[in-house]
Amino acid sequence: MMHYRFAEKKDLQDCVELLTDSFFDYPYFSNFIEENEKRRDFVRSIQSIAVGIYYGKQRMMLAEENGEILAVAAIQSPRDKGVEWKDYVSKKALQTFLIGGIFKTLAWISMTEKAEKVIHSQRKPYWYLGSLAVKNNRRGEGIGGRFLKEGVIPYVAGEGGEQFTLLTNTESNARFYEKAGFSLLSYEELQTPKKRMGNWSYCMDVRTERGIVA
Repeated sequence: MMHYRFAEKKDLQDCVELLTDSFFDYPYFSNFIEENEKRRDFVRSIQSIAVGIYYGKQRMMLAEENGEILAVAAIQSPRDKGVEWKDYVSKKALQTFLIGGIFKTLAWISMTEKAEKVIHSQRKPYWYLGSLAVKNNRRGEGIGGRFLKEGVIPYVAGEGGEQFTLLTNTESNARFYEKAGFSLLSYEELQTPKKRMGNWSYCMDVRTERGIVA
């Protein structure tokens, strides 16, 4: 039986590795760094920074079954700053530049700011799903949908959340979130060093929509 909880310190490295595996081939990263080994190190560095920040704010939620972490969700409240560009240029995060190269890393940070522009322009206080990832060998089992429906969305609603937002960069993910009850805010294409990339922004009013996921 799957249950949901927030990450503890002992879980952090497992969270980083799950997120790294899940986002390794994601266009958000593959369009910037083609070399597999370098890209894996780059994604791991980015995820290490993000996990530390979300964990510090008690917003790193896990879906677990029989002691195994199956999925991870990074959640940002209206009171949280989340991950900012300066987090990637601190002394602690200089390895990100060393791994990805200064120009590619700066281009990635610039693209991230553009991708999140619609989300951050919301007038109402909003919650933000920074990432949702399912363990690679358990994909296709409905884990992500259950996690949203039974864990993530009820948590946001229980905290008094109204607007719950996210962005994604693949058509398959866009269909997944639409099926989960999110409404499209905008679609645009962003230029990356490799090619143009789709950028879907979504929003849900958790007061009236708790998500219907098959």
